[in-house]
Amino acid sequence: MKNRKGIGLDRWKVQTSCEEFLWITKKNQLELYDITLHRNYIQFYASILQRPKIYRCFEAVDLVTTTGMLGYALRSLKKPSRIIAIVLSVLLWYGLSSMVFDIEIRGEKDESRKLISDTLKKMDIVPPFKSHDVAQLKTQLKKKLENDIAWLEIEKLGSRYLITYTPKEFASLSQLGHTELIAREDGMIERFDIQHGNKLHKVNEFVHKGDVLVSNVLDDSKGGKQEVYVKGRVFAYVWKDITVTMDKTKEPKAFQYFQLLFDARRKVSEDFHKDDRIYKENILQFSTDMGKIKMVIHYTLIKDITTP
Repeated sequence: MKNRKGIGLDRWKVQTSCEEFLWITKKNQLELYDITLHRNYIQFYASILQRPKIYRCFEAVDLVTTTGMLGYALRSLKKPSRIIAIVLSVLLWYGLSSMVFDIEIRGEKDESRKLISDTLKKMDIVPPFKSHDVAQLKTQLKKKLENDIAWLEIEKLGSRYLITYTPKEFASLSQLGHTELIAREDGMIERFDIQHGNKLHKVNEFVHKGDVLVSNVLDDSKGGKQEVYVKGRVFAYVWKDITVTMDKTKEPKAFQYFQLLFDARRKVSEDFHKDDRIYKENILQFSTDMGKIKMVIHYTLIKDITTP
């Protein structure tokens, strides 16, 4: 009974005798709950769906209230301010659900990924934007990239597009070399992806730009030095602050927020190599001043710090 009241039941008061009440209830097969007898009336609970039937069966009956969530919802609909809030919420949800706030591009070869990103910008496909016909966008993009991309697919996943591709290229033999892997920026080592070479540092160790991370020299069992091949990558946590601004517009604040957020993500990922990614994103500032909106974000990135 408590669960039913929590969801929502009508509470009624009827002025009639006990015998007549029972006779009407049985005749019309009414499903009533928590019936209580009072001096001048009988109180009971019933499902909201039985409301028309109860009005037909009893002459002197009063609907006292509706309990639970259904009661709250029905009472809210009688207040104009709440109706307006509900309508605005529905419109905002509809607007956001039809928007695309991010484009993720997956595939081999950094040059191909950048080519797809640049082509989308030339087509004015820059988040946030109203969702396009995915099939039509795929056809247009494939036509523009037919000389560089062998296969391309676009999926809409919620409020983002996922673009996967295979670049056109001939198979090439990977040649081993003796060039050491050197840190190109400061960071804390997250992992090694090494096929050949002598690791000089450990995971979670802080390294500086210019440090040799993987050497081409290995100590042999006789105490001598042996030159070895070097192949692989070293990934590290890297920290960067990004500042983006835009002119204040009449668009909803949520749209302005997301536009700046994705501008910052594009900016911080401009020099990404394969498998680089954003690890953490901490918004330090989101403010308006002199008609300009400013956002400052502190990023923790996981980057390949050895590939040029």
